Amino acid sequence: MAASGVEKSSKKKTEKKLAAREEAKLLAGFMGVMNNMRKQKTLCDVILKVQERKIPAHRVVLAAASHFFNLMFTTNMLESKSFEVELKDAEPDIIEQLVEFAYTARISVNSNNVQSLLDAANQYQIEPVKKMCVDFLKEQVDASNCLGISVLAECLDCPELKATADDFIHQHFTEVYKTDEFLQLDVKRVTHLLNQDTLTVRAEDQVYDAAVRWLKYDEPNRQPFMVDILAKVRFPLISKNFLSKTVQAEPLIQDNPECLKMVISGMRYHLLSPEDREELVEGTRPRRKKHDYRIALFGGSQPQSCRYFNPKETQLCIYLSATIRELKVGTQSPAC
Repeated sequence: MAASGVEKSSKKKTEKKLAAREEAKLLAGFMGVMNNMRKQKTLCDVILKVQERKIPAHRVVLAAASHFFNLMFTTNMLESKSFEVELKDAEPDIIEQLVEFAYTARISVNSNNVQSLLDAANQYQIEPVKKMCVDFLKEQVDASNCLGISVLAECLDCPELKATADDFIHQHFTEVYKTDEFLQLDVKRVTHLLNQDTLTVRAEDQVYDAAVRWLKYDEPNRQPFMVDILAKVRFPLISKNFLSKTVQAEPLIQDNPECLKMVISGMRYHLLSPEDREELVEGTRPRRKKHDYRIALFGGSQPQSCRYFNPKETQLCIYLSATIRELKVGTQSPAC
């Protein structure tokens, strides 16, 4: 009887899968017919006018795919009674692709159209397309574009994309601040970024370098922000040698009494006893340190290879026999 029950359960699952497959096939066929009717302008009850292009469609399909069009066609808005609806500030090719998606559930997202598609999908409230664009951009985040993607995500209310971009910025800050995108940031974003505890740096010197680099990019216009920007640098965390030889010699610092005070305060910190240092909080919070850790377990034999775990990438890798001897030598301390 138990075996019979299992067979019945398995049969029901198979039947459900087949039913779902048939339903999807039927729906795809139905929407295919609707799309052909749209292309032939059959029974179309609305024209979307985008610049000089006119795109025929069926209201019910647009309303089902887009909350924006749903409200437009089901409320007392003027467009609900108009045969021709003008979409201002829209790109014809992008609207054409979104209309095609409403009928086929298919759309091509690539590096050339993703920003325009995301903007339009957000405006016309087509969530599946918005999600596809977000997923695409999350895979494209790198040092050269992460700042721009973060700004875009904030403007278009994409918290998941913004979190991905911001996490990349913080983890790869030493690469990011050397890009052109960083130099183009406004003062508010730079100030916010330099204030983050989660910046991954080998030393606070790199945060100082980022601040000075941004200021010097447009020195005449950015000079008024110098104190606000450099105030985010934690001078007590900078080595005494770097403070005295590099920071104090910087013309930007020498010409600004307020900035010079910050540097002197940082140098005084190095003269304090460990007990006195503990009482200071402002400007001494550590950043996230940039280490390159590897965790390996081996022993009891002479293996040809050895597995190790990379915490940063959360994955297992393999050391080949040529590097095992080197690995054994440095097991007590991480590479910094």
